[in-house]
Amino acid sequence: MKATTKRQEEVLDFIRSYLLSNKFPPTIREIANHFEISVKGAYDHIKALEKKGLIHCNQNRSRAIEILDDDNEDHAILRIPLLGRVAAGLPIMAEENFDGNVLLPLTFLGTGSHFALRVHGDSMQGAGIMDGDLAVIRAQSSAENGEIVVAMTEDDAVTLKRFFKEKNRVKLQPENPAYNAIFSQNVKILGKLVNLIRRYE
Repeated sequence: MKATTKRQEEVLDFIRSYLLSNKFPPTIREIANHFEISVKGAYDHIKALEKKGLIHCNQNRSRAIEILDDDNEDHAILRIPLLGRVAAGLPIMAEENFDGNVLLPLTFLGTGSHFALRVHGDSMQGAGIMDGDLAVIRAQSSAENGEIVVAMTEDDAVTLKRFFKEKNRVKLQPENPAYNAIFSQNVKILGKLVNLIRRYE
């Protein structure tokens, strides 16, 4: 079996996590939307994975991707993208934002699609989130009041803050009195914090 490319591995991981979360596979269009690529590009990745014997597709159904010889769920390891300093104005998963991958056990992640973000600064230290930590984020577009989210503000800046929905605006609250809250009517939630990884050496 030929080795997979980085993007093919990411597509395979997305299919695996989607299957575990939804109990059915994603469509090619959903794969394309997730990676912000064309449907043709997603189709080419699927065909390459099928050719390498990692998945099987039934051409007669839209949701017919089957992962072959997958590891036991309890021991499965997922590769999630690690983002460094997210460049303003670019989609969150743009190539320019990638800083490698993080391998994490499925039991650490739970269901859904995830990415990791390297924390810069001390604005969330009151919540135990320190400069240099890896914040593990479940991709989602909504949140409950008080949850810690990754959000994109009006000026395309990406920030990790506590989310509060107010009457006519959103408040992104830091956990450090040295920083002011961000108030905006146009905030896009990119995901919710689900775990932290910290190195002590």
